[in-house]
Amino acid sequence: MILYVMRHAEAVEGSDTLQDDWRYLTDKGRLAAKKVSSLIVKYGSRPKLTITSPLTRAVQTAEIATEKAGIKKMVVASELLLPGAGIDALVTHLKNCKDDKRVMLVGHEPQLGSLVAMLLGHGDEQISLKKGACVALELDPDKAEPARFLRYLVPGKKKISSLKKAFPQNSMV
Repeated sequence: MILYVMRHAEAVEGSDTLQDDWRYLTDKGRLAAKKVSSLIVKYGSRPKLTITSPLTRAVQTAEIATEKAGIKKMVVASELLLPGAGIDALVTHLKNCKDDKRVMLVGHEPQLGSLVAMLLGHGDEQISLKKGACVALELDPDKAEPARFLRYLVPGKKKISSLKKAFPQNSMV
């Protein structure tokens, strides 16, 4: 399975009149999501299934990503990708999606960084995905072996194909 793990793009700040759940993408965030989504298609296969956090900024990012990828399926919102949700239930859910072959997750930090680190076999480490960025991994949900890092796509940057260059602040390599 190819797994795309995408952090939502830049959103407006919350306030007394705008609760966190309803924060929406800024114009800069929309543009970043479009750019990274175009790169996903350019460098890899189109996701067949997109699962997103139900928060507005993540749903908007997922919709942009699926539109750019030309995916006809609708985006599926899941509480498994809410901020603070556990990783184990998400991994179990991914195993049930293996027939889709290419799955995209759209959500929040620190959950996504922890998920990527765990799938790469570095569960004790913490990585951080930039807003609007996407990590592509190849994994076999039926095997216990770590996923293989494919690429890291960051808004405004070139494709990063080296895990060490993607996350230099970590000793993951």
